[in-house]
Amino acid sequence: MTVGSAADSDYVDLAFALTGEPLPHDHSLALWDALVQAAPALAGDDSLAVLPVRAASAGDGRLVLQRHSRLLLRLATSQVDTLLALCGRQIEIAGARVSLGGAKTRGLAHHATLYAHRVAAEQDDEAEFVRQATRDLERLGVRAEFIVGKRTLTRGPEGPLAGFSLMLADLPPRQSLALQASGLGAHRRLGFGIFVGHK
Repeated sequence: MTVGSAADSDYVDLAFALTGEPLPHDHSLALWDALVQAAPALAGDDSLAVLPVRAASAGDGRLVLQRHSRLLLRLATSQVDTLLALCGRQIEIAGARVSLGGAKTRGLAHHATLYAHRVAAEQDDEAEFVRQATRDLERLGVRAEFIVGKRTLTRGPEGPLAGFSLMLADLPPRQSLALQASGLGAHRRLGFGIFVGHK
């Protein structure tokens, strides 16, 4: 299978306005649990990707939601209507009450350089991760220069999950769009392997 075969035009980003109480810095698992509780049908959608909420650090391990804070989901266009039902709902993320406001969709756009905040590592070792990334990209038919960056640990359902940031450069349009649609590696629901454009 090559990455160019992905139906990237069938995927969009859906961004919800977000207001409410401060979130823990490591909130991806709690966010996923809250979304499934609000919309149980999501549990069966393996294609859904949930990006960590971007907000200002409060300096005490928490993130303060701001006017521009968003909950960003990457999903198949066929699932958009199901998710729009969450507009106006209140959810609880690790004890923090958060309200989902209006939502907007945005199609995927070509970026020659893509960045993922974290890609799941099969082994918690940078050298092995480089081999893993090379192997996974070659399996998808992608031959791109890449830079491995910061290591992170994220709470998972069965314990900590290690990951590394990853930047890919000089991607042709078809591969860029398809990689954004398919992602790379496991745990997309917890914010892993999701690529965004990087200037």
